[in-house]
Amino acid sequence: MKKVLILVFTLIQTSLFCQVKDEGFIFTDTIHSKYLNKNEVIYIYLPPDYYHSNDYYPLQVVLGNHSRIRMYYSISEYLSTSYQMLDLNQLHTIPETIVIGIGHAQRNNMETYKEFVFKEVLPFIDKKYRKCHYKSLIGHSVDGEFVLHAMFDEKSPFHAYYSSAPTNSDYFVNMLNGKSKTQAFSYSKKILFLAASKNDYFYEDNLKLISAFDKIENDNFLFKSIIKNIETHHTIFPVTITDALFFIYNDWHFSIYEKDSNNATELFMKHYEALSEKIGLKIIPPEFDFYLLTYILDVRKQMEEKIKLLKKCQELYPEASNAAAYLGRTYYSMGDLENAMIYSERSLSLNPENKFAKQTKLLLEKKNE
Repeated sequence: MKKVLILVFTLIQTSLFCQVKDEGFIFTDTIHSKYLNKNEVIYIYLPPDYYHSNDYYPLQVVLGNHSRIRMYYSISEYLSTSYQMLDLNQLHTIPETIVIGIGHAQRNNMETYKEFVFKEVLPFIDKKYRKCHYKSLIGHSVDGEFVLHAMFDEKSPFHAYYSSAPTNSDYFVNMLNGKSKTQAFSYSKKILFLAASKNDYFYEDNLKLISAFDKIENDNFLFKSIIKNIETHHTIFPVTITDALFFIYNDWHFSIYEKDSNNATELFMKHYEALSEKIGLKIIPPEFDFYLLTYILDVRKQMEEKIKLLKKCQELYPEASNAAAYLGRTYYSMGDLENAMIYSERSLSLNPENKFAKQTKLLLEKKNE
């Protein structure tokens, strides 16, 4: 029978994933920038399972004021939520990400601002929070112009770009007319989503820019534009966020139909191998997604495949106490008490406070009384 998920699956006694009250997910931090010669406030939004996994996450860096950043994060978080998995046969619409807000780019100082983003913001996140792999840069208007400046930089650490109603389009049209400026697109796999509106000040210029990007013939460069009819310069950004996220993460979501459940682990790993090859970056399946897929297999009563999947998770994440805990409970449910004890104790050796492993061990001890 199909069920609607509430983020955390009942299979593993929800309490394991309930967040502790004093664990924050939204932070404000300050970077003293030697490039900008001042303190810059940044906002950090973390995924809900940040404290309960060893995952590397994609990173989204959003330029703009705090309300714009908060709005972007809310939409991104909503789309990454694991809901109705059995109905949709997929784990997420888009992957969970870390979202960073960094304020507005400096119109007359784009090159220096790039140094700030590339050499100060990104290393700061890697060091204080978590290393991130696939990186996206997002901006509107002047910030959308900055996004394009960053994309044309051969040293850019970003992989995907979302520019909404960018200013100074003529500058980039001229760049695209010079072959040397587009050579970087031939060997660097980049994605660009560009949004424009017929009711915007910059529409005509943006239309020329879209036409110039459309002429690029390169399999390594993925480009998509969207043109709205009635949106203003103020409203074009919020109404195109979902379109941009779907395009940037089009190849990320993993679908698993019931007929394929017996082969779920192999298909799951092949999916991420194909994704890695396509984007030119090694992406390991997220630890938490192993547990979401575990839930699906449990509901479908694919116990052997569930065990195979959890063992693969332990192989990739040796410190994953949850994987060992779920293996212990799965073996217990199958009547294999010896393996149930082995994996429960392994989980507790990694994390003595793992509630699920402690519950399983208590059940085992009662059976032996």
